[in-house]
Amino acid sequence: MNQETLLQKYLQGKLAKTEQQEFDALLKSDPEFRNEVEFHSDVNRAISAEEDEKFMKILSDFESEAREKKTEISKFPTKWLVAASIALLVGITYFFTTYQNTTSHDLYVQNFKPYRNVTHPIIRGDQLNDIKTQAFSEYNKGEYKKSVQLFTELYASEKEPYYLFYKANALIQLDRAEEAVPLLNKHLETQDSLTNKTYWYLAMAYLQLDDMVQAKQALNSVVERNAYNAQKAKQLLDAL
Repeated sequence: MNQETLLQKYLQGKLAKTEQQEFDALLKSDPEFRNEVEFHSDVNRAISAEEDEKFMKILSDFESEAREKKTEISKFPTKWLVAASIALLVGITYFFTTYQNTTSHDLYVQNFKPYRNVTHPIIRGDQLNDIKTQAFSEYNKGEYKKSVQLFTELYASEKEPYYLFYKANALIQLDRAEEAVPLLNKHLETQDSLTNKTYWYLAMAYLQLDDMVQAKQALNSVVERNAYNAQKAKQLLDAL
C-alpha cells in the first residue's frame, strides 16, 4: 500500500492489522515518512484543540519546527504553508465561537466548584457528635442544604468568619447566589486564610446572577491582588 493511503488510514484510525504492521515498519525505517506522520498528527491536534492555550502551543510548535527544517528538502514542501493556514483559520473560528457564544451562566458552570473543606477535615470513622463536624461532613458529602442550616447556626453562636465562606459556597451550588453575595462581602471585611479566595467566589456568584459589571469588578480584584485563581480570572475577563 502506498504511503499516502497508509497515512490517511492511520489518521482516521482505520488501519487493519497487516496495515498497522506495515505502517510501524515504515515509521521506524523511513525518517521522511515519520516526519510526515508527526506533522499531520500536529495538524489534527490543532484542528481539534479544546482550548485557546493548547492551540497557541501547537502553533508555536509549528513555527519552531518550521525554522529547524527550513533548510531541508521536503517531499511535500507546500503542506506546511497549507496546514498553517488551516490551523490559523481554525484558531480564529474557535476564538470567536468560544467567546461570542458563551453566556455568563456558561462561564459560571464551567468554572465554579465549591471550595474544598480545608478548615475542619473529616477523618473516616469520626463520630458526628458536634455540630461543626456535622456541618462540614454534610458539606463534604454534597448535602448543601443541610450544611447551610448548620453553618447558619454555627455562625450565630461562634461568629467565625469561615462559616460565612463555606455557607456562601453551598448557597452558590444551590443556585442561591443572591443570598451568597452579602455573606461573601461580609467575609471580605475579615482577614483569615480564606479571604484571598473570596473574590473568586464573589465573581462566580455574580456570573450566576448574570451581573456582568459586578463580576468583572470581582475578577479584576482577583487579578490585582494575585489572589486565588488569578490566571483563570484573567481568562474570564478576556471572555466577558
